[in-house]
Amino acid sequence: MSHTSHGAERAALRIGLVDLMSAVPNRPAQKMFRSAVESAATADGLPITFDYHAVDPLCAPEHCGIDWRRLVTADALIVTGSEPTRLDIESEPALAVVRRIIEDTADRVPSTLFSCQSAHAALYVLYGLRRRRLPDKYTEVSAHRVSAPGHPLTAGMSDGVPVPHSRWNSVPTEELHRAGVVPLLEADGDNWHLAASPDGLRQLFCQGHPEYRRDTLLREYQRDLRRHLAGETDEFPELPEPYLDEPARELVLRYAEKMREQRDIALLSSFPTKSAMAGILADWQPDTRRFFGNWLHAVAGSTARPTT
Repeated sequence: MSHTSHGAERAALRIGLVDLMSAVPNRPAQKMFRSAVESAATADGLPITFDYHAVDPLCAPEHCGIDWRRLVTADALIVTGSEPTRLDIESEPALAVVRRIIEDTADRVPSTLFSCQSAHAALYVLYGLRRRRLPDKYTEVSAHRVSAPGHPLTAGMSDGVPVPHSRWNSVPTEELHRAGVVPLLEADGDNWHLAASPDGLRQLFCQGHPEYRRDTLLREYQRDLRRHLAGETDEFPELPEPYLDEPARELVLRYAEKMREQRDIALLSSFPTKSAMAGILADWQPDTRRFFGNWLHAVAGSTARPTT
């Protein structure tokens, strides 16, 4: 349902999308975020447009691919994560880009959503919070409780909001509280998903991946198997839990064990992808649409740019 009142039409919200995963346009992270936000905008009758910035985070900010003058004209920004390349956040190449985004958009862009590693980078830049390396990669679909009842960004959500996670690092929840950052969706331990700056909108931090498609964790698992068998990583990947129904889970684990024993990367060509996809249990997309719809309405209310 559209929240526009008295028949007034609202100008399309301009959503800037900064992709730290790839300097190549139209890559998966861009597609997933666009699809998730467009789905929410369509459901709520909100017109939006996208402005893409595909970034090479290894370059200095002034040469990384962002049109900085155009960036600050957005009504809202999404900054994707990127794969960690260093143990400490201070050494991550993407940190300089995130810092420049924060500096240039302060008091100019109503809301910026930082995802995964960019969220950890933003928490460091803004509050001095340092991420902590986890013993193993955290990959699962977690149920989250609404920890700030009544907050407009979690309106319509009930406890048990499912969100996929895929990360090597975490920022402790208690440190968010000490810094004045407001956790909105939390799971046990430090597995919070969504947090907000004290004003509730200016900066949003996502440790999870609400934009993921239902098969993204499965495809990441296959990617991690390939990397392990190619000798790029030492750790044999863990299957996300809970994610698949029992028959699909047992099938995939049997196949993974065969790959572990034979160390044959060619086995990936016959990975039981179709059967595994049919056994995916979790569906976080309804809550993803609700969150992005809430976010778009909050941004629309803060910009208040009616055309009539």
